[in-house]
Amino acid sequence: MSNPSAPAAHRNVASIRSPGSNNTGAPASPHTPLRNISSAFGSPSALRAEEETVIFELGTRYLRAGFAGDAVPKAVINFGPEEQRRAGDYRRWGTNYDKSAAKGLQSKSWGEAWELWKLDLRDLDMGLVGDKLDRAVRDAFTKFLLIDSRPRRLSLAIPSTLPLPLLSTILDTLFNNFQPPTISLLSAPVLTTVAAGLRSALVVDIGWAETVVTAVYEYREVQCRRAVRGTKLLGEATYKVLAEAADLAEAMSKDKPADDKSEDDNKAHPSFEECEEIMARVLWCKAAKKDEPRRFDRGLTPVTEEDELRSSMRMMSISGQSDDDSTISIPLTSTEPPTTLKLQFADLAEPCDTALFATDTTETELDDEELPLHLLVYRSLLQLPVDVRSICMSRIVFVGGGSNILGLKGRVLDELAQLIDERSWDPVRGKAAEQYRNNPKLQRTKLRQNGPIEVLQQKDSNGILIIPAHIQKQEDDPIDEQLKREARKGLPDVESGNLRAVNSLGAWSGASLLSQMKVPAISIIDREQWLQHGAAGASKSTEIDLTNRRQSMGPGAAFKSGAGDRSSWTLGLWG
Repeated sequence: MSNPSAPAAHRNVASIRSPGSNNTGAPASPHTPLRNISSAFGSPSALRAEEETVIFELGTRYLRAGFAGDAVPKAVINFGPEEQRRAGDYRRWGTNYDKSAAKGLQSKSWGEAWELWKLDLRDLDMGLVGDKLDRAVRDAFTKFLLIDSRPRRLSLAIPSTLPLPLLSTILDTLFNNFQPPTISLLSAPVLTTVAAGLRSALVVDIGWAETVVTAVYEYREVQCRRAVRGTKLLGEATYKVLAEAADLAEAMSKDKPADDKSEDDNKAHPSFEECEEIMARVLWCKAAKKDEPRRFDRGLTPVTEEDELRSSMRMMSISGQSDDDSTISIPLTSTEPPTTLKLQFADLAEPCDTALFATDTTETELDDEELPLHLLVYRSLLQLPVDVRSICMSRIVFVGGGSNILGLKGRVLDELAQLIDERSWDPVRGKAAEQYRNNPKLQRTKLRQNGPIEVLQQKDSNGILIIPAHIQKQEDDPIDEQLKREARKGLPDVESGNLRAVNSLGAWSGASLLSQMKVPAISIIDREQWLQHGAAGASKSTEIDLTNRRQSMGPGAAFKSGAGDRSSWTLGLWG
């Protein structure tokens, strides 16, 4: 038997390999020495997890998500009915899946099942809006961004016309379900201007439910006008054209009148997805009716848009005249049975004329919220001050889903140029104003009043003509002229006074750029303060004390100021 008092074998080996040490706290077993790793050479994943900011751009139908510093978003998620199914429901990928079953969703309103919210909040379920947003954000985190649910700073790019109840629902969902320490609110028109490389612009957002024209001057919104003409109205007009063509084709195939309605006729109408695809692929906009083409002195950014249209029409053997008999074939797979429509190419431009330009309605019959696009842009420019108008009219930025329609930008600019030529910048219109302008008596009086005034010439004793001081030419100051020349060196000429369109990367890219550069946001909301007070805890602009805010803004100071040490905060434009 072994002696229990004898030391174990492994202890003897350990004592042999590890000699005795005077330090009683040193371990006796072999170990890896501790290394002090500098933070500069540490793991980049841990550093990014602490500093990364997630950018969200939230609209009526889409959510764009990505990291600050990226050029484009990594995820674009829509709120359609197929994306709102339960987890594990894979019916839409089945071979026998009936896509026409979703037609019942468009019985109430066009596209209502594909939108996150609607502008009429009276019948809107805010809880359902929060649930849809929560699922979309979780899908963006797990499927596209590939990050966990640890708290991260969020920057939210939202429209400046977003109602406060919707904003409160969005912030409650994000703060309660994802625990971000702060959420920065950014205005979408300002971000679009930044993404275009401009300081001032006239942003024309042709969105889903409405078209919003926002004047931005030196990164500040100075005016905003809206109209109900958007891609939703355009989609309804496209659906009517396709449905009438489908009814006519079915009536001709069955030898019955096109006005005869039955239960089987409803199955021949296209679905919402096919109407959206047709709008994106073959829908186009006619050119404005004009006697001579408009010339641009400095150049237009989308100037080749009309040339691309003509070249595409030549490749498809289609004439550019509307009275041509050229046709185009559109296959419909959502109808029962699937059919192919034969439409004239000119018929595909009628929805754009009806929905966006109201060619079948006179201007006197339109409400202020029903103005066509060109008239909405003209009135927005007309209400701006002269200096702001001259800057903004040379920096018109078209964004939104409706701006991608072929020929739309050129049509708006041509119509706007004709309005300026006809009406100038006179806000007074009507029969009385026209009679006043065309009255020859008033014109003669006006010429006499505005004409040159005779000045009596006086001479001194030597016969030299005396010129009064108030009409003498200003003497040139060589020092002042030299200072002006030095100040103008290296500065480009300011473009103003003429119509010009500028392309932009979009609101999400602008938010990514500003967040990467640590630019202060319009509003930075702390989570603890929001959960404690909600929207009622926001201070008005007149209630904020600005005396203690004069300090140096170093790198990251904008986001550091959004921590819990903020004594007062505001919702900015949305408060």
